[in-house]
Amino acid sequence: MAASRLPFVAACLLVGTVVGCGHRGPAVEMVEGLVLLDGAPVEGATVLFSPESSGPAGGLPAAGRTGPDGLFRLNAAGGAKFGAGTKIGDYLVTVSKQDHDPVPPPDPDKPPSGPPNVKVWDVLPVIYKHAVTTPLRATVKKGKNSYRFELDSKAKADANK
Repeated sequence: MAASRLPFVAACLLVGTVVGCGHRGPAVEMVEGLVLLDGAPVEGATVLFSPESSGPAGGLPAAGRTGPDGLFRLNAAGGAKFGAGTKIGDYLVTVSKQDHDPVPPPDPDKPPSGPPNVKVWDVLPVIYKHAVTTPLRATVKKGKNSYRFELDSKAKADANK
């Protein structure tokens, strides 16, 4: 009986090898980190890693969102496993968070008048929001990568950039 299963097992192994074992997308390394503003964890911030160089040797854009403890895990663009990180390479790091006025509920006695005019503002200094002004950098290496980004609420963008 065991000899009759051998072709079936061999066929399954061959299909598994050709099709793959569930890994899709580019090879990435684990990237996680902590975002602090004046020493306090920042919740709800978007952390974006943008490759400093393009092409096959460059990295892969990746983003993550901070939790209540300021911790994030990166998710690479291009089909990598959720929370897996990004490719090896050098990155510009931007961190942004916005807030807005409360959105008023619709008045059931009036016809819809379009989207409400809601004020939106940056919670973090704008210097960290743009790739051309951010002082934050990261080098992703093979294995697990952990970063600590300490933001300063008084940081200003250099007017000469």
